[in-house]
Amino acid sequence: MAKKKDYRELLKTPFDTGIRNFAEVAKYFLYYTPSIDSAHSSGPIPDNRATELLAEMLDSTGLAGNTRFLKRILQASWKNSELDEYVIDFEKSRMLCDMYNNENELHALLRHIRNSLAHGYVYVWKKKKGNFIMLVDYDAGKHKPTAKILITSTILEQWKAILENEIV
Repeated sequence: MAKKKDYRELLKTPFDTGIRNFAEVAKYFLYYTPSIDSAHSSGPIPDNRATELLAEMLDSTGLAGNTRFLKRILQASWKNSELDEYVIDFEKSRMLCDMYNNENELHALLRHIRNSLAHGYVYVWKKKKGNFIMLVDYDAGKHKPTAKILITSTILEQWKAILENEIV
């Protein structure tokens, strides 16, 4: 069975993915997640705790070795992460995110997830092995991606559960 697909063919809104509970998960990441710019956010997470929390999120989902946060993303960075083409292997979860100078890696990740959902850059490939999701965030002014996050719906649900258990 094919593992690679052109993700541009898979565009969905966060509310039309056909994935059970996805609308609720999207709602959480759009509005309630700590450290995002939303009136409903539960508030900021201190930097030292954010580092621990991100490690927990990545370790629990097996993404610790397949995650990169960079101040500036070059074309070679996308290639090294196997995210430089439109046709990609959907069964290998990984991500590459840029980050601002004044933010920690967790905040960068949550900002990119929120922006991807808010701007509708959600690509879904439903397969027998699971529901694979590509979230893409763009710098609209430069017409360039600032993050590509390829995960399963299960991973996103696990992250939501970890973050919901965090008292801010």
